[in-house]
Amino acid sequence: FPQEWGLPMPQYIEDLLEVNPKADICLVDHQQTSQLNPAIPVENIVGVIDHHALQNKTIVTDKPIYIDIRPWGSMSTIIAHTFFTHKRSPPKAIAGMLLCAILSDTLNLLG
Repeated sequence: FPQEWGLPMPQYIEDLLEVNPKADICLVDHQQTSQLNPAIPVENIVGVIDHHALQNKTIVTDKPIYIDIRPWGSMSTIIAHTFFTHKRSPPKAIAGMLLCAILSDTLNLLG
């Protein structure tokens, strides 16, 4: 999908962490340890943006992190809302990617 919006494919997290092992990571669309990529050290996690319920396998960190979890249809809606509350519009390519995720998460706005 990124190419459809004129964006490059994102770098694999394993490659990113190889170059920058202390990279700050914000988890999006999940916060369960069972869904966490094993390459991501928990100490690198600085935030979570999600729309799923907290359950017994939610990540636990040693330090405070940014958390934005809302009972909305998609985490992309949360990100878009953040743009708008800061009186900013996402660039067209980012808006397109957010729309793709919203449509996917909500089964084309039917679910």
